[in-house]
Amino acid sequence: MRSAKIGNVFVGDGEYDLCLKIGQLIELQEKTGVGPYVLAQRLIDGSFRVEDVIETIRLALIGGGLDPRSAYTLVSRYLIEGSLFGYVQPASEVVFAALMGVPDELPEVEDDDADPLVASPIED
Repeated sequence: MRSAKIGNVFVGDGEYDLCLKIGQLIELQEKTGVGPYVLAQRLIDGSFRVEDVIETIRLALIGGGLDPRSAYTLVSRYLIEGSLFGYVQPASEVVFAALMGVPDELPEVEDDDADPLVASPIED
């Protein structure tokens, strides 16, 4: 089972693990009013709302192992009272990791695993 965890992301005063597990994704949908794919699109294309970034980072800190009170304090201190824009990229990365996994977790496909129903190139 994959964790979709992104490690050592700088948030506010230090480096933290970020991860959105199913429980955090459900809460994130409730907080933002959209599913994770639409949220990822908004974060990438710049049409995000303030809550999109704040709630993604807060819930990802909790999913990464930080207790909820500390995550709230950290987000309040550095995102709400500080600079929001610097957290758009990590927010989008953690949402994409939740949807698709992180690159080092994706399984490698070997030639033996090739789908026999897919035609291979014909050699002359």
